[in-house]
Amino acid sequence: MRDIEVIVIGKHSCGESRITCIDCGSIICSKCLVQCPVGFRCSACGNVKNPLTALTPFIVAKSLIFCGLAGFLGGWTLPFIGVPFFACILAYFLGIILGRILAKLIDYRMGRGVGTTIVFGVLIGMSFSPYGFLPFAMAETLSKAIFQMSSHYGILDAFTDIVASLFVPVGFIVGIMRPTVWGERF
Repeated sequence: MRDIEVIVIGKHSCGESRITCIDCGSIICSKCLVQCPVGFRCSACGNVKNPLTALTPFIVAKSLIFCGLAGFLGGWTLPFIGVPFFACILAYFLGIILGRILAKLIDYRMGRGVGTTIVFGVLIGMSFSPYGFLPFAMAETLSKAIFQMSSHYGILDAFTDIVASLFVPVGFIVGIMRPTVWGERF
């Protein structure tokens, strides 16, 4: 039986190792290494930010501004579609058109936070349109139904009005989310 000789290149604080950093050449153990796409690095070289994948506040602000503009444009366009059921369908397709434009403008380095950024930006933009008064209109509708108890307009009618007023903006936001976050599937 042959004796296999283990060649130890260096000693590391955690023990013996034959692994070296691809950048600086220092000895690293298997517990302390940082795995990178092209090899192993020590903790000093592996924690350097890559400018190609680094997320800066400018990238988030740019995406928020584009989404806010899309929400502002949709918020001023949607109230003028006066056909009740048809308005939901048109809002969805307007959202898809604006979502395709946003998909080309948004930086996807935000990872999973891109959906939150898109929805937040669109809601900010829509708050500077007639839809910004929607929460006040909902509160007024509920207070009218609760405090002016009449046989013609009850709480169920108020909830029906509130849900109906939310269909168009929700359809618009879902239309924007389809090409930007969920991707084109067909």
